[in-house]
Amino acid sequence: MSLWFAAFQGLVQGLTEFLPVSSSGHLVLVQTLFGDDLEMNYMLFNVLLHFGTLLSVIVAFWKDVKELVIEFFGWVRDGFKLQDRPYRRFIVMLLLTIVPMFAILPIKSKLEAAFSSPLLVGLLLLCTAALLFLSEKAPRRQKTEQNATWLDALLVGVAQCFAVLPGLSRSGTTICAGLFRGFSRPFAVRFAFIMSLPVVLGANILELAEVFRSPATATGGVSLACYAVGILTAMVSGLVAIRLVDLVTKRGNFRPFVVYCTLAGTVVIVASLIRMV
Repeated sequence: MSLWFAAFQGLVQGLTEFLPVSSSGHLVLVQTLFGDDLEMNYMLFNVLLHFGTLLSVIVAFWKDVKELVIEFFGWVRDGFKLQDRPYRRFIVMLLLTIVPMFAILPIKSKLEAAFSSPLLVGLLLLCTAALLFLSEKAPRRQKTEQNATWLDALLVGVAQCFAVLPGLSRSGTTICAGLFRGFSRPFAVRFAFIMSLPVVLGANILELAEVFRSPATATGGVSLACYAVGILTAMVSGLVAIRLVDLVTKRGNFRPFVVYCTLAGTVVIVASLIRMV
């Protein structure tokens, strides 16, 4: 793997992980374009790219992450009493978003395999565009961690399960789900990105286990320089993407991403149909 390709992969990972355009869908398209099974041949590299985006969330929301960690230990010390502390309610909401993932984990690989064809990715990109467009009509309410319900958190977690399908954006789906449940726009963004931390961390641990099972295949002979470039590029581009999504969500206008997903989905569908003929 060359340095430029490592940087390119990091850029794609960082931007598409957080912009509402589906990182998994773009991975399928990049693999189709380059004719290489990047996820299997460079499994460790792929894991470390996700680690780079994990770092970008921690940096972007450092104040929240720090308070959540502090409050978690205080919550345990106090016998799991909420005591009207917003960050403790935030912790419970985050835990509730994880619950639906346990139902999807046993079939996650089968779902990804079934929906990993470019044609289906294109169709799901159109679904992402429709979801983003409809979210602009969501009622402008002001729910935050102080007054959002447990049902709100659980339903956003269910929405995250659907986003395992390549072509459906995880960030877009969870932000829109939060908006439809009445989250304030700033909180919808904070919640969507922070709730990704345990999911991405858990996925990285599972992928690392796969790496240790077959280290020779998983590393693919990637140099340390490529690892460093990929992680750094993923982190920096992830920070840029988070900032951009925050600005767009506050303005309540997802039109640039609606247009992009519509065009990308249409092009992919047409190209796939042409290849079938």
